[in-house]
Amino acid sequence: MVESGDWVVPRYRGRPFFDKPALAYWLMAASMTVAGPTAAAGRLVSTLAAMGAVAATFWLGTLLVGRRPALCGAFVLATTAGFLSFGRLAMSDMLLALWCTIAAALGVRAFGEGRGPATLPLLGAVLGLGFLTKGPVALLLPGFALALLALAARREGRPWPPARAWALAAAVFTPIALGWFVAVALRLGSGPIRYFFLSENLERFAGETYDAARPFWYYAGAYLALGLPWSPLLALAVARAWRGTDRALRFLLLWAACMAVPLSLSRGKIDYYLLPLLPALSLAIGRVLAGEPWRAWERWAVRAWMLGVAALLLLVARIPMGLPAAWRPDAPVLAAGAVALAAGVGTCLWAAARPRPLRVTAAAGGAAAALAGLAGAFFVPAFAAAQPQRALLAEVRDELRYEPEAEVVVCRDPARVQRALLFEARRAGHERCDLWAAATGEEPALFLLDDDEQQSVGQVLRAISEHGYLPAETLTLRGLLWPPAPGRLHLAANFATDRPEARRRENRAYKEAVRARRDAKRKPASPAGGRTPAPSEP
Repeated sequence: MVESGDWVVPRYRGRPFFDKPALAYWLMAASMTVAGPTAAAGRLVSTLAAMGAVAATFWLGTLLVGRRPALCGAFVLATTAGFLSFGRLAMSDMLLALWCTIAAALGVRAFGEGRGPATLPLLGAVLGLGFLTKGPVALLLPGFALALLALAARREGRPWPPARAWALAAAVFTPIALGWFVAVALRLGSGPIRYFFLSENLERFAGETYDAARPFWYYAGAYLALGLPWSPLLALAVARAWRGTDRALRFLLLWAACMAVPLSLSRGKIDYYLLPLLPALSLAIGRVLAGEPWRAWERWAVRAWMLGVAALLLLVARIPMGLPAAWRPDAPVLAAGAVALAAGVGTCLWAAARPRPLRVTAAAGGAAAALAGLAGAFFVPAFAAAQPQRALLAEVRDELRYEPEAEVVVCRDPARVQRALLFEARRAGHERCDLWAAATGEEPALFLLDDDEQQSVGQVLRAISEHGYLPAETLTLRGLLWPPAPGRLHLAANFATDRPEARRRENRAYKEAVRARRDAKRKPASPAGGRTPAPSEP
C-alpha cells in the first residue's frame, strides 16, 4: 500500500489479497509511512493493540468484578506466554482481541448501568472496526457477551436500551464495517467479496480447504500451553463458579466457553485464534487471585501450581543448551539469564511455602515477565543473527543486479527465508518442486535448496553459497523442548556470471564447504546424530 499508493486493494506477492479486510493493513501501512518500511513498524500495530487489550481488560474487570481483581486479571493477561508472543507479530488477531474486549465492556455499560443511549453508538463503531479487521467473527465473538448480558438484564427486569439507540448504533456500524467492501466491489466487482465471505469464512469453518486435521478438543491443549504460567488456575475458577453465586465469574467463563464452541467446530484451527478468549479467562483467574479467601484445598492446589512454575523455569533454563553454540547468546548473557531464572525459582518456592494471593501473583507474573524480557532481548536476536537470512539476502540482491529478471525458486523453506526475501528484497519466491524442470529451463532462476535437493539438481546449477540453519519450528514450544537438527541451505543459479567478486565468493564458499566436511569427518557424531554447522557470512 505504501509503495503503490493504493489503499483500497491490498496486495501480497504483487497480487490482490482479500483474505482479510483492510483495517490491519491500513494501520501497518500508516506505521510504515511514519517510521519507514521496517518489520518493527509493522509489528508496532500488534504491540499497541496488545497494550490496549490489557487496558480494556482492566476496564471490563472494574465494571464486573472490582478494581483489585481487574488489576490482577490485567496483570495475568500481560504476563501470559501466548499473549506476549503474539503481541510482537504483525497480524490482525490482536486487534480482534482488543475490539472484542472493548465491545464486552461497552455491553456491560449498556445493559448493566442503563447507559444504552450514550453507549450503543460507540458500541456500533467498535463492532464496525472489528468487522473491518476480521469480518463476521468480530460480530460473533463479542455477540455472545452481548447476548448473555441482554438475557441477564431481561431476567432481572432491567430495561433494555431504547430502539432509537439501536438504530443509531446500526447507522454508525454500517459505513465503518462495509465501506471498504463497497469500495472494492465498485472497483473490481463482486468477486473479491464472494471470495472473502465464502472462501475465507464459510469454507474455513465448514470446508476441507483449511482442514488442519486437529481434534475438537485442540483448543483445550492449546490454551494450556499458551496460557502459561496461569492456565492451570483456570480449574480453580471453574470450581468456584460451579459451587458459588459469583455471577461475574460465571459470565466470564460462560462467554469464553461460548466463543470456544464455534472455534472448536471449525475445520481450520490455529492456536492464535484463542487470543479473543484470553481477556475473559485472565479476568476469571484474576478473580480467583484477588477474590474470596482460599479454602484449604485451594491453597494446596496453589502450592502445587507454584511448584509446577518452578519446575517449568528449570526446564526453560535447559533450552538454550540444547541448541548449537552458534544459535545461543554469549556466555555472559547465558550466565545472567541463569541467575535470573534461579531467582525466579527461589521466589516461586518461597511463595509455595506460604501461598498468599499477592505473593503468588507477583512470583508467577514476575518470572513470566523476566523470561519474556530475556527471550526478547537476547535469545531471539541471537537465534535470528545465526540464521542465514541476512547473508542470503545480500547474495540474492547481488545476483539480481546481474540478472534482474531471475525468479527465486523454492520447494521447501524450513528457515522461512521467503519472508525475508519478500519484505527486504521485494522478491516473491516461486514455490515449485519440479526443480529439475526449473533448473534446466531457459528462464533465469535462483534456487534455495536443502541438502537432498542440492544432491538432486545441484550438478546442473552454479553453486553460489551454503549456510547453516535451524528450522523455524525451533522457536515453537515443541521445537524448544525437542530441538530439531540443524541443516544447510544452498543458494544456486542456472545462469552463469563472469563477475570477479562472484567468482571469489564461490571459491570461498567451496573451500568452506570442503573444510566443514573434512572437520565433520574428524569429529565424533553429536548426541543428536548429526553435526552442527556454523552459519557462514556473506
